[in-house]
Amino acid sequence: MKNTALLVRTGLGPAIGGTLFYVAAHYLPPTPYWDGFLRVLPAGLLLLAIRPRMPRGDWWWKSFVLGALNMGLFTVFLLISAQRLPGGVAATLNAMSSLVAIAVASVVLKEKIRAHHYIACLIGITGVALLVLRSSATLDAVGVLAGIGSATSMGVGSVMARKWGRPEGVHSLTTAGWTLLGAAVFLLPLAFLFEGAPPSFTGEQLAGLAWAALVVGALGFALFLSGVQRLPVSQTAPLPLMNPVTAAVLGWVAVGERLTALQALGGVLVCTAIVLVANPNILGRFFTKPEPAPTTPAPIDEATKTAPSPSS
Repeated sequence: MKNTALLVRTGLGPAIGGTLFYVAAHYLPPTPYWDGFLRVLPAGLLLLAIRPRMPRGDWWWKSFVLGALNMGLFTVFLLISAQRLPGGVAATLNAMSSLVAIAVASVVLKEKIRAHHYIACLIGITGVALLVLRSSATLDAVGVLAGIGSATSMGVGSVMARKWGRPEGVHSLTTAGWTLLGAAVFLLPLAFLFEGAPPSFTGEQLAGLAWAALVVGALGFALFLSGVQRLPVSQTAPLPLMNPVTAAVLGWVAVGERLTALQALGGVLVCTAIVLVANPNILGRFFTKPEPAPTTPAPIDEATKTAPSPSS
């Protein structure tokens, strides 16, 4: 039950992250690198203000690596795929991060990954495809490779966050702050390189950035990272699939987008995948061979025992 509560809290992170699609489309300027930097920098500073502590030793470079994988490289690849592919294709490719995570975890963490874990992830990816994919989608080689890159970055980043955990005595908010600032260091030179000087912002855009930084960045990422550091990867891998579910529901409620029956089915499949990994016995019993019942030795009748013959 304790793990279930932690799993729910961890899943709230990607669910909150799904609101970023709506905010980016309606309230953020078209400068994704600066948007990304200005999202992670205030979030990291806020978390460190709540739980102040400086990294020590190898946690300087670990924070940078985790920030680059989970927020930096992920953002770059996602932006490239989003620019060159229809949104549904980009989201479906990014959903492959769940498969990447459990595959890498089986090697790096020696975690026991069963067939039902892969099946649950495939169910979730199918749900994302139904939710966001359109029949008119076209493919671009560079965009597809970038989509695979974003999935790989997120999958590997989740595994490394689990492998390294957090230093003894350090709060999860602190390590989340370190990771976000590591992502800021990674994104800042890219923002100057590709987009020049920081843009000016309107009041609405500043409100959108505040939501992206404080709610999505600080709260959402802190919830997600805290669970990833403590739960098996096989349980957390499908949780990012909640991201497009939230985006679709918000588009339906706030913008009035039409939600088809297939999209509703896709959302149900994503939720089903998460339930399956949270309760592995549902599918596991079909793929795990039952252990043979232990055999109890037959009782020995004391009357039939023969005394040992005396030695001559």
